Amino acid sequence: MHGHFEQRSFSLFGDVFRIILIGRRSRLFAGTRYLKRGVSDQGFVANDVETEQMLELERIEGLKVTSIVQMRGSIPLFWSQDTSFSNPKPDIIVQLYDPTYQATVKHFQDLIER
Repeated sequence: MHGHFEQRSFSLFGDVFRIILIGRRSRLFAGTRYLKRGVSDQGFVANDVETEQMLELERIEGLKVTSIVQMRGSIPLFWSQDTSFSNPKPDIIVQLYDPTYQATVKHFQDLIER
């Protein structure tokens, strides 16, 4: 897992808030954006990133925390693009390597588990 963590505190009308941002990039099926596309046989997508934003509020009654998680990554299909410099908008080539979409099913099962 590769990631980033940042935390900032601020005060608003006497309340102390803390904003926390955590970015987690999967090491499974990782690679540069232009060379890795789609999904692996195991259901891992290229450029899979999970971002969590947390807001903490310190009060006399205790600490209140709210959080939201956003997950993004490549389209879970077998696809590619020709990355030549002469074509600024390369066509997307979908391969019919997995006609029953088992890798896509594995991807969504993993998302549901997470």
